Amino acid sequence: MSDKPQKRRTVVPAAGIVAFRSTPGGREVVMVYRPLLGDWVLPKGHVDAGELLPETACREFHEETGHKAVVVRPIAQVDYPVEGTIKRVSWFLGRLFEDEPDDVQNPAEVSLVMWARLDNALHTLTYGNEREVLLWASQMEPTYPMVIVRHGKALSRKSWKKADDLRPLAARGHREAKRLPHLLGAYGVADLASSPSDRCMQTLDPYSEVTGLDVMILPVLSEEGAADNPAGVGVAMDELRDRLLGSGVPLAVCGHRPVLPAMVAALGAKYEPLKPGEAMVVHLDPESGAVVATERYASKAR
Repeated sequence: MSDKPQKRRTVVPAAGIVAFRSTPGGREVVMVYRPLLGDWVLPKGHVDAGELLPETACREFHEETGHKAVVVRPIAQVDYPVEGTIKRVSWFLGRLFEDEPDDVQNPAEVSLVMWARLDNALHTLTYGNEREVLLWASQMEPTYPMVIVRHGKALSRKSWKKADDLRPLAARGHREAKRLPHLLGAYGVADLASSPSDRCMQTLDPYSEVTGLDVMILPVLSEEGAADNPAGVGVAMDELRDRLLGSGVPLAVCGHRPVLPAMVAALGAKYEPLKPGEAMVVHLDPESGAVVATERYASKAR
């Protein structure tokens, strides 16, 4: 046996979606055929520069199937060797939009799109690791995501001479805010809430403008409001959870570093400090409201 240290293989990140649809004959999953490799696979692809994993999953799903989908919850992360590298695929359970599919972007890469019952799909898929992912996905119930965002980088307190709640985003913070719609869109966020402080509102402004959504203002989530009424933070988050469970509409809420621990704790999740522009996705059980899973995504803006 050689004593030489093993060369560490490069990890190539990728992401994909497992999406089901209901038909009179039962539930079906979508697969694609790649003629160059001669295999049937679940829709997935490599991460482009500047992308977060949920964005990649949604983009690749649309390019390979023609259908648009949003991510619902994480399934698993799967590693396997490919030509001297390690391909690391982050799989998400997805929710299909109810619209007609577009054309597949690259017919030379994907020549067939097929919906199949679970038993047929398990028989047809070429790779064992994807059959395993499909089995996991088939046993998962959808969750309701609440995206908790720390506002983007703001001007320093020392340099700001006016009221702190009027302190705006710095240039980097505006770049972080402009990247946020890609993540929120990947989760299908259609409800927004925020502290009234300018730096929080400015963080959600780009997504609000793109979608036409109004932002529900919650004064108790500001630094000043939370300091005056600490218990009110929990009450506000309980109301947001009830709102999410009642509507099923994915929700995002923007807050401040000192208030975020109480916001997350109110949901029953473990908080890990977020940097400016970062987001924590808390997946809630639709019936009980209990936390099923959490994710964390850094801002790609610099």
